[in-house]
Amino acid sequence: MQPLGPTEVVRARSARALGATMVGVAALGVGSTLLAGSDAVTTYAAPLALFGLLGWAGFWRARVEVSDGGVRVVNTLRTLEVPWPAVESVEGRYGLRLGTAYGPVQAWAAPAPSGTQRARGEQGPAAVLVQGRLDALREAGFLDGARLERPDLRRSWHPGTLAGVVVLALSTVLLPLVG
Repeated sequence: MQPLGPTEVVRARSARALGATMVGVAALGVGSTLLAGSDAVTTYAAPLALFGLLGWAGFWRARVEVSDGGVRVVNTLRTLEVPWPAVESVEGRYGLRLGTAYGPVQAWAAPAPSGTQRARGEQGPAAVLVQGRLDALREAGFLDGARLERPDLRRSWHPGTLAGVVVLALSTVLLPLVG
């Protein structure tokens, strides 16, 4: 069988800019605290690093990948893989929300249409892309008689991000008490 299209990645440009800005501010802030002395490091370095980590995870890395195999939603703390047979509805009024046989899936990184576009009933670009690929797969007959292969969505947590958030959050609270 011929594939219908390449894997396409959707991210909000404004989110990427915000993520880069947050990481840059955090890097400059941590650098400044290193120059300011140990009191500044124990008070401000951990919250600044946490700010940068959340900017990277929540705005830079987050994305929606659409392929012939399904929709992969990379959110801040976990990734969800939604196979096409599970997709029941696509909503793009405020980003991307998939109605699936497993329950709703919200994509953190999907760009939303502007207020004017929403008023005209237009969907966001991620929803348009997902709906288009879903329709193409149905028309080509790839989803005829398709059934769910798993009892639940494939989910994978981002352990490095989770560990970083926990360590930096604890450091934010405890280091000023120790220093």
